[in-house]
Amino acid sequence: MHSDVTGQGLGTLIPDAILHDGGKIRGVADAKYKSLHPSATAPNGPQRDDLYQMAAYLGRFPPPDGKNSWGVLVYPYDPARPSTPQAEQFGPWSLDGGRKIVFTALPHVASDAVIKLRDLIVRMTPERYVWRAQA
Repeated sequence: MHSDVTGQGLGTLIPDAILHDGGKIRGVADAKYKSLHPSATAPNGPQRDDLYQMAAYLGRFPPPDGKNSWGVLVYPYDPARPSTPQAEQFGPWSLDGGRKIVFTALPHVASDAVIKLRDLIVRMTPERYVWRAQA
């Protein structure tokens, strides 16, 4: 963001990762270091600020060809709460303009996290539009 008057910068939108497919932007990913489970301050799980941030990222990094744009919010798995959070279970979540957000809680073991991320990316490919709730 820059001033039209002075050119001075006010801030930038930089997600943790930009998702590419064949050199084209398909979405963004951002890591969060909090629980995805509902709490007193976030009764639906994800915090409002995180949703606004992801909507801004998706507006900043649209796909060039009008296809769906994906936002992935990544949270740590909470071993004290092994159930799948509703925000993850009932995704993807749709915004206007073909923008979709998915939430995922990743295991702490790197190899398990890689497997879960690969499965998530496969489900985001254009050929697959049917999503199933995760157990």
